[in-house]
Amino acid sequence: MARHWFLRCMFVTLVAAVCLVVGYRAGAQDVPDKGAQNSLKPGEVMRVGSKVITSEQLIARMWDYEFMAQPEKRVLNDSLTYLRDTAVIELEAERLGGLGLTEEEITRETDRQVEGIRQMVKQDTHGMLTLEDWLKQQNVGMDLEGFRAYVRERAPIFITRRVLVRYFEATEPSIECKHILLKNLSDANEVHKKLKETPAKELDSKFEDLAVQRSIDPAAGVTKGRLPRIFENDGTLVKEAAQALWKLKDGEFSEPVKTDFGWHVFKRDRTLTPPKKTLKEMRDELMKQPDRTNENDYFNRWIRWVFNTRKYQYERRLPGFDCRPGKSNQEK
Repeated sequence: MARHWFLRCMFVTLVAAVCLVVGYRAGAQDVPDKGAQNSLKPGEVMRVGSKVITSEQLIARMWDYEFMAQPEKRVLNDSLTYLRDTAVIELEAERLGGLGLTEEEITRETDRQVEGIRQMVKQDTHGMLTLEDWLKQQNVGMDLEGFRAYVRERAPIFITRRVLVRYFEATEPSIECKHILLKNLSDANEVHKKLKETPAKELDSKFEDLAVQRSIDPAAGVTKGRLPRIFENDGTLVKEAAQALWKLKDGEFSEPVKTDFGWHVFKRDRTLTPPKKTLKEMRDELMKQPDRTNENDYFNRWIRWVFNTRKYQYERRLPGFDCRPGKSNQEK
């Protein structure tokens, strides 16, 4: 849910600060506090005699600590991903003309997020802790008022994130499709042969029956082979599967297709081509739409689509880890 995403982002920020301290303590010794005599220049972190310790050295030290930590305690990669995704959200909002959020909308989102987190804390602690008690237990230095201010500052990005994903889904072409997953080529050929022998008016029901009977996809018994709605360049499917589906016409099924998962037979049911409206035209309608249980799945699909279609350039300069100044990268 979006609130879980928010809590994760919150602790990425707060724990990163803790990591800085712990990482420093892991290999440093106490040094005198120079107080008013401090003559550090901008960009410098510490001077020891004629030696200057820079912020890049400090970041490299943090990365050293990050790699020594247990995977579940690592936060720097998550921090970078969160900041990168936030930048993309802001860029896409600007490109589409912006939302022009009002104070009332931001307050309403803040209330919604805080109440959702309050209920989550109640559920997770079986009613043993209030949100106030929980904040004290986390030792993040925030009372309820401070926490609310923290949430409010981030509320615009929560709203924009939700609206942009809904706008993408409402305006970009997509397809509805199915697949049957088989272990080997001979099984796939057998299924393909049965489909070729099926009259056109019975093809869809036959495909679903074969998906239930023959597919090794664990969900096939429930989904009857149906896949999530697919947008071109959304990165949901592996390359071979996406290429096969987008070559088909509505109502057609594919020859057996090999992927790392096995052999597939795909069927393209129909293409959805919604009218192209501006974000401004759809803004109010999109603002009213609620969170979904698997909100992060929809967001991750959107962020992949953005990088695949908008070609945003980004650079990473992480001393001691990935220091390649001046070289641009694209999200793969």
